[in-house]
Amino acid sequence: MNSKLKIEALSQFEWLIMNHLWDADKASAREVMEALPEKAQRAYTTIQTYLERLVDKGYVSKEKIGMVNFYTTQVPREDAVDGATTNFIERVFQGSGSNLAAYLLKNKKLDAADLQQIQEILKKGTDHD
Repeated sequence: MNSKLKIEALSQFEWLIMNHLWDADKASAREVMEALPEKAQRAYTTIQTYLERLVDKGYVSKEKIGMVNFYTTQVPREDAVDGATTNFIERVFQGSGSNLAAYLLKNKKLDAADLQQIQEILKKGTDHD
């Protein structure tokens, strides 16, 4: 995993932008702005600023076509999620995944379907075909 992901964490608003870009493959600032939920709307210039920050962090690239800049992701969603999750577990649970799991179980953050999915993952991990 790229260590820059741990250093250059994404803000909540940057996650909104990145999720749109991962789904769209390529988008202009205006397209990003129009795709954001109403409660997350920002000025066009603010969207441009955030997109430029994402370019600086290495998460997206910029290509000028005519008079419009288009932005494309450079980091796969899974890598960003892995980096953010690892960073979160290190900061909040002292690097312990089992402490995270215990918290989720203790505070009833997992429902029966979640537990079933975890059991299936664990079973696949122990099967040696």
